[in-house]
Amino acid sequence: MWKTLIRPAMIFVPFAAGVIFPQAHVLNDPPINAVRYCLITMVFLSCLQMRLGDLKIRKEHWMILGLNLLMGIAPYALFRVLMPDEKVLALAAFFVGITPTATAAPVVVAFLNGRIGFALTGFTITNVGVSLSLLVLLPLVANNFTMAFAGNVAWTLVQVLVFPFVLAMLVRGIYPPAQQWPKRAKTFSFSLWSFTLFVLASIARQHFIDNPDESFLRVLAVAGISLAICILNFTLGKQLSSKRYSRESSQILGQKNTTFSMYLALHYAGALVAMGPIFYVLWHNCWNAWQMYSYDRRKLKRARKQEQAKAASSGRK
Repeated sequence: MWKTLIRPAMIFVPFAAGVIFPQAHVLNDPPINAVRYCLITMVFLSCLQMRLGDLKIRKEHWMILGLNLLMGIAPYALFRVLMPDEKVLALAAFFVGITPTATAAPVVVAFLNGRIGFALTGFTITNVGVSLSLLVLLPLVANNFTMAFAGNVAWTLVQVLVFPFVLAMLVRGIYPPAQQWPKRAKTFSFSLWSFTLFVLASIARQHFIDNPDESFLRVLAVAGISLAICILNFTLGKQLSSKRYSRESSQILGQKNTTFSMYLALHYAGALVAMGPIFYVLWHNCWNAWQMYSYDRRKLKRARKQEQAKAASSGRK
């Protein structure tokens, strides 16, 4: 029973610790940039076990990209029409919905024994597609666009996607047994992810400390919008995909690269809007924790049944 609680604990314990120790938010500041380097390391390990032939684009990937863009554009437009005076809520919905797939999504798919090649392809398509679309969409919603931003987006993609991918291919080419490292380093990858959650939770806590007069109702509204979009993402990803890839599609659409959207929201829309992606960290990790708990519990039950069957067979002999 306790084994099934380990992974959920590695999500909620660091989240709670981040709330208790908001001082840790400095770990995400230059020159440390802890979150960025943790994500790069996780992508590198994920790419080590991937062959170039695994990056096969399927119709589900284009569907996921389309839904990803729609989940940002549609809620924003809806709020602007129905509640024109609440641009903050519209922007929060936009930045939550438009966020591409998290670099940790293929890692979670691997934990759940899913198809990592499919997940990595989806991660690549959504991050490249969404980032390119933001060059047009961001100035429309934030009215604050410079060429420096376009360069920053490109450099961010190079750091968190291109660099670890190229490095992984080089390492595999020079030392083929390296493709076995991710299997041996699952606990290490998950620990990095937990540490990332700790830092993100501390950033959220620090925001409330710096803004004691923040309207509770508006914060609650942003949290509700974030939760609704999270539920829709995981549900639509699963329901609209083929049954074969339903688990992976749900994870690709539902688990978001919130660090990326938090950065954009903070720089172009303000701290309250950035609370949308911050709350999304909590929501999608609640679902991840439940998935991992359920998966580990089913796995443990199967192992016990096999042991009982083996014992019964030995007894008959």
